[in-house]
Amino acid sequence: MAIPWVAVPEGTRVRIKQGNFPLDPTLRGRTGVVVAASDYQTQSIGVALDDSTEVRYFSPGELEVTHAPALPPDREAAKQRRSLP
Repeated sequence: MAIPWVAVPEGTRVRIKQGNFPLDPTLRGRTGVVVAASDYQTQSIGVALDDSTEVRYFSPGELEVTHAPALPPDREAAKQRRSLP
């Protein structure tokens, strides 16, 4: 059994690319910000494109991360510690 997780967290800047599904050719190469990402629906991520107020949904394979938000300091410190068995 696998535990689903959101591949792209909210607040991440992304560029739209061609994925497995047919995509409107005018969307390819446009940039935006992830505004809707849920642990319950990991197959669709809501993106607000830069020149639009509408939220469009894409699969994680159709998004290329251009700038990810920094993790909080306590999360960064936890990544530096070694894991327990």
